[in-house]
Amino acid sequence: MRNEKGFIFPTTLGVILFCLFIVTYISSVLISEKLFYSETEQYYMLDNLMQLAVDQSLLEIQNQPAIMNVSTESNTINGSFSYVIKEISPSIYEVQLTVKTIRNKVNKARYQFDLTKNEMILWSEY
Repeated sequence: MRNEKGFIFPTTLGVILFCLFIVTYISSVLISEKLFYSETEQYYMLDNLMQLAVDQSLLEIQNQPAIMNVSTESNTINGSFSYVIKEISPSIYEVQLTVKTIRNKVNKARYQFDLTKNEMILWSEY
């Protein structure tokens, strides 16, 4: 006991600090992965809701007469969407879409549809 030089205590502190750094690093990696997966899930839910809104609005446009300048809203399990159809010319319609997930992520888009060509002629998301 007389010849103690205090080697164990600093070594123990060093090992504990090293273990704490490893635990901190692993927990930060796991948290960032979880946030990434959550954001990716929300992105795909928004994309799915946008596709549903486009399909629903296209069905309404193609099955004349479409309801003009009135917001049509629909709810699903993953969120809700709404769209407004406006007539630009007798054969061109503009549709404004808004989709919202359960976690309040919002995406908006608009497109123009040409009835004579039966295709979308403009698409923009904002």
